[in-house]
Amino acid sequence: MILNIRSPYFITINESGQVGSKIELFIWKTGSIPATPTYTFTKAIASATQRENVYNISSFIKEFINNVSPSNATTEMWANVTVKRYKETSVGVYSLLDTVNYTAVEAYNNYTGGYNQSQGLANFAVLANPNIDQYFFLNNPYAETYPIPFINVYANLTVPDFIDVTYQDLNGLNEVTDGYTTAGKNIFKVPLSKVNYKYRKGNKCIIKYYVGETLTQTVTFNVYPVCETKYTPVICNFINRFGGWQSLTFFKAQFNNIVTQGNKYNLTPSAVNYNPLIGKTKQFNRNGMQSIRINTGWVDENNSELIQDLLLSETILLDLKPVTIKTEGTELKTSLNNKMINYEMEFDYSFDLINNVV
Repeated sequence: MILNIRSPYFITINESGQVGSKIELFIWKTGSIPATPTYTFTKAIASATQRENVYNISSFIKEFINNVSPSNATTEMWANVTVKRYKETSVGVYSLLDTVNYTAVEAYNNYTGGYNQSQGLANFAVLANPNIDQYFFLNNPYAETYPIPFINVYANLTVPDFIDVTYQDLNGLNEVTDGYTTAGKNIFKVPLSKVNYKYRKGNKCIIKYYVGETLTQTVTFNVYPVCETKYTPVICNFINRFGGWQSLTFFKAQFNNIVTQGNKYNLTPSAVNYNPLIGKTKQFNRNGMQSIRINTGWVDENNSELIQDLLLSETILLDLKPVTIKTEGTELKTSLNNKMINYEMEFDYSFDLINNVV
């Protein structure tokens, strides 16, 4: 099961005759389960008629996930979690009820879905929405780092399970298939296209998950390259609601701003006959920050989901530079009300112009 740890996930113990309960929470990245629990929690029951104990484990897992850049190893994007539940039969005496294994990612749930939501199949999940067409900058200046956009796919593969990714042009021709068979838990970076002139007008990316020889799930993305000749597009990468890296390109006009600040002090002259070239006041510790306001250009109506994910994301990069989003809200536009849809967003670069890291 895949836990979305930006939302609560509750472990409940409610057993006949219990006087309390305990859970042992094991959290680790790769390799074997730790010999001792990462966290241990205990509770006594409120009364003989109110014996249910509830533990929220999400916040304790989040510190083990470190999404910094799409170029980082995908092992940073998830964590192994094992929960052991115990019934307290008498004070200090515990009986093991069960052991449950999870995989956690930095995703969140919508309120309307209720509590303890998870995503995907037990051993497979695509960490992006296939119903949203994917557009990317055809002449990307960061092509060496991001030659083409990708999505993250989680899988826990055991032989003979495998994943096939098939690329076709929009006419269903020029088919190429790549396979993913690495055993164990992993988050794969699956490119949405191939570096191939046959796909310059767009392509389909079809992801198929097989359990043994049985096709269990198929997910299809439509991918379109865009050649922007007037403006310099800005490539935005952020963690979406599914806990995967999402690419969104702002193709149109951008506006850059700078804000500076410092501390102003009155100076004491070195002599009565002072040097007039030295002012009476001087500023120290000058530094500044940049911000940027950018536009998507005309986008599809369902891009409102990407905009919502961007507004709620805690990890955002613009052209491989860390930023925080300054825009606090926007209208989620529709073709009925707005005809042509463009989103303008503003960001602050999350570092000072003068390096003052100590």
